[in-house]
Amino acid sequence: MPSLSEYYGRAKGNFGSMNPAEVAQLGEDWMVAGATSAGLGLMSVALGGMDKKIFGFSVPMDGVAAAVLGFAGLNMRGSTGHALKLASVAAAGSAGVRTFEKFFKAGFKMSGEFEDLGAMGISGMRHFRGHGDYPAFGPAAGFGAGAQDALVEAAKYL
Repeated sequence: MPSLSEYYGRAKGNFGSMNPAEVAQLGEDWMVAGATSAGLGLMSVALGGMDKKIFGFSVPMDGVAAAVLGFAGLNMRGSTGHALKLASVAAAGSAGVRTFEKFFKAGFKMSGEFEDLGAMGISGMRHFRGHGDYPAFGPAAGFGAGAQDALVEAAKYL
């Protein structure tokens, strides 16, 4: 079994073998992504939210910003084009996170009272323990037929 000093030596060797130019480029990319996030936050405050209704459709403004930045980045050469393309990716990530968050929230609300089941916590799972063969941690921690019955009961709430 390797010792702690061996793991330390491996980690130190890995840090020492990093290309300084790549490390500097990663730092610059993080700064561009951070500046894009700050710009999107400012845009959200100024517009009163990032989703706007256009012709009856909810359009994510950060998605529009991603498209504009990406198109501009493709038309420019050099480091400016690279920075704009990177900012486009950061803005698209923001739009994607918000869009999928709404999608998943809508999906959970349609399937039942998911929030109520999760809010019960471990102490609220007592009513599932009718057979007395479940461990103190609730039905998910058990094994065998008793735990399976409890999971079926929990699934009814979904």
